[in-house]
Amino acid sequence: MFAITSKEMKELEKRTITDFDISEEILMERAGISVVQAIWNEYGELPSKSFVIVCGSGNNGGDGYVAARDLLNYTEAVRVISVGYPTTEVARKNYERYLKHGGIVYNYSELGLEEASKIISEADIVIDALFGTGLNREISDEELTKLIEIMNLYSRCIVSVDIPSGVCADDGKIMGCAIQADLTVTFGLPKVGHFLFPGRELCGKLKIAKIGIPSLNMLTYGINKELITTEKLRLPSRPRWSNKGTYSQVVIIGGSNKYIGAPVLSSLAALRSGASMVKVVSVSKVCECAMNHDPSLICVNIGEDFNVERLEDFISTVNKDAIFVVGPGWDTQKSEEKLNIIRKLLLVPNTMIIDADGLNVLSQNIDLLKEKNPSKSVILTPHPGEFSRLTKKTLEDVKQNYELVYEFSEKYGVITVLKDATSIISDGKKIYFNITGNTSLSKAGSGDILSGLLAGLISQHLEPIEAVKAGVYVFGLAGEMVPVEGMNSAFNILNYIPDVFKTLRENE
Repeated sequence: MFAITSKEMKELEKRTITDFDISEEILMERAGISVVQAIWNEYGELPSKSFVIVCGSGNNGGDGYVAARDLLNYTEAVRVISVGYPTTEVARKNYERYLKHGGIVYNYSELGLEEASKIISEADIVIDALFGTGLNREISDEELTKLIEIMNLYSRCIVSVDIPSGVCADDGKIMGCAIQADLTVTFGLPKVGHFLFPGRELCGKLKIAKIGIPSLNMLTYGINKELITTEKLRLPSRPRWSNKGTYSQVVIIGGSNKYIGAPVLSSLAALRSGASMVKVVSVSKVCECAMNHDPSLICVNIGEDFNVERLEDFISTVNKDAIFVVGPGWDTQKSEEKLNIIRKLLLVPNTMIIDADGLNVLSQNIDLLKEKNPSKSVILTPHPGEFSRLTKKTLEDVKQNYELVYEFSEKYGVITVLKDATSIISDGKKIYFNITGNTSLSKAGSGDILSGLLAGLISQHLEPIEAVKAGVYVFGLAGEMVPVEGMNSAFNILNYIPDVFKTLRENE
């Protein structure tokens, strides 16, 4: 499913009007009626309910006037609170049509805060049509701020038109203040701000209405942002005749005397996601822990510390199709030595996933990525703090910054997974958003499991970008399977990974 920015939506609407001869008036009519249809589908019959529609002066308000007029076909209990006379021709037409149908409009500036609060509190459903996706500045008007506050405080149920007023459609940020909707009805395609927090939280349930923007228009426009959904997910194929040699090996390089469990979690995740052979390359304590958890793991004991020469000898024995996972539990001591290990690993053609302290070490010389083997796929899986160190930007600048993820991936020729409540993935060609998961994944060790899961999928010959999309999606669903959200350890998540794959295969 595509996701778009406000600018891209305007371009789609413009192309619909000019290239497909569908007028702005038709689009607004269908938008307003689709809001009414969504309310009926979600909340039941309309005649028994009362409505207040809060309309702004732009086209979002015009959508609200269409919805108000259509609601008059079902009930007389419809009132509009207007914050200003419509400023666009098509919105004015629908304002006038609503009045001709016997509609009631209260001017907010004349009504006053107390009376507006009373009208809003008496309605069963309040429709928010104040600001649409075009809002690009902070809401500084004190009276509008108060109106939004009383809508949030006194409404029994709020349905937002296109996006909750006050939420930026491009990044989900709050523009001073914002509506907390129970239901949001958006048009044509979802906006990026619907998927990024806090906008994602403020949308409530999201419904996407088709208002006449042709699919051909959407497909030919070149939109490069997508929401990961089950429909487009690719899962690995496992022929009945396959054996352990059919699939590639996974090699986990990490761990330290300080962090013993991290590479073990990665290894177990790789096995549970389908890897046939997993090698753990680490210090003695990690190898001992790994063998205690699963004796089918193959341990390569490097002694008490990592050494470039010793690793180089090992690398020379590994098949060229093996997948390396570098960094879980590595710690950053002797970082120069570990940076040299990363440099050596980047020169071989094997697919490589860099996670955790592997990223922290790499951040000391990010340009090493430019020296990688031309045929090599490199996947980086940073959380916002690690991505901040990689890009030398502040945490605030990198968090949920999908454009930065895209630019970084394009510049260094890598796949980047920015892990967060909404994870952002890019290969420098497209941007993908993943919204599966919950706070059951907000645990130490979760990232280690994800890196192993990705390696396990790639070992079954999925293309790296497809494996990353599937892995992040599956990992989120595994978190959602925890019986009581957050009442778990990361280790518990391992047990749900096969269950998720089973469910997805049954639904194919």
